[in-house]
Amino acid sequence: MHTIESLLGLLIQISVPVFAIASMLSMGLRTPLRAFRNQLRDRRTVFSVLGANFVVVPAVGTLIIWILNGLLPYQTGEGFIIALCAAGAPFVLQLGAMARIPYGETAGPMAVLLLGSIVFMPLVVPFVLQDVEVDGWAVARLLLGTMLSPMIAGIVIAAVWPKRSDRFARFAGSVAAVSAVLMFLSGFGSNTGLVLSLVLSPAILVAVGLVAIAFVAGRISGDLAGDTLTVDDGPAILTSQRNIAAALLVARTGTGDSSIVVAILLLSAVGFVMLVPYALASGVIRRRRAGERATLGVLLGVVGPKSD
Repeated sequence: MHTIESLLGLLIQISVPVFAIASMLSMGLRTPLRAFRNQLRDRRTVFSVLGANFVVVPAVGTLIIWILNGLLPYQTGEGFIIALCAAGAPFVLQLGAMARIPYGETAGPMAVLLLGSIVFMPLVVPFVLQDVEVDGWAVARLLLGTMLSPMIAGIVIAAVWPKRSDRFARFAGSVAAVSAVLMFLSGFGSNTGLVLSLVLSPAILVAVGLVAIAFVAGRISGDLAGDTLTVDDGPAILTSQRNIAAALLVARTGTGDSSIVVAILLLSAVGFVMLVPYALASGVIRRRRAGERATLGVLLGVVGPKSD
């Protein structure tokens, strides 16, 4: 049993950086540089999305966690706070495809949020979690090396070899998907008792509430956004799904406590369970209104839409 737990612990140490690198490389390969330029020009959208993700969600979420901290298991609240500070999840691109949101309206804001996380997390996480040892400079180096650099590499590769970029992106996306599955299996598998205790505790309700608060904050930011966003609930999906890769990377620069890692995985899993049905339902409604055939492949974002 000890050997299995050691192997699972090693697997999560490998799968987390692989997931971060592969997902950001895939995102860079699929996102043209003009998407970033167009998004940055819309200052109203940039400020509304940044405000929701780096002011409202971390502040309100942290306040709630501090109030309810006595109800949460050991260091679960710390894991939730780290996740709330991490924005710009690559999986948002897939959720956007499910919900029939134009690619640029998810890729552009997601890239802005990723850059914001690289600046925000090294400064805020060590300040908020003073009882957890987190090296801000180490966090910055890690995020730059495993998230920003692969994204830039993907953009450059797509510009140099545009005809091969889609093939490279599919391969990187497959690697990211496999590593994500291994990441959850190893993280939960090596801490089965802790996972069960969290699921059976108020922590699961707190996680649901935090995702709901993030969704509402994102929805309001969508109403306040500029003309580049045509789908109002796009920022809601973008804000609700926190950047699990960045959060886990930051968590592992500190104490590496398993309870913090499991809490981050739990919050991400809760967000996944809540957002995927919403995105699929939204996608079905929008495709029917547009007269498109809502096949399973189209709904999952695997193939492009088919018109009747």
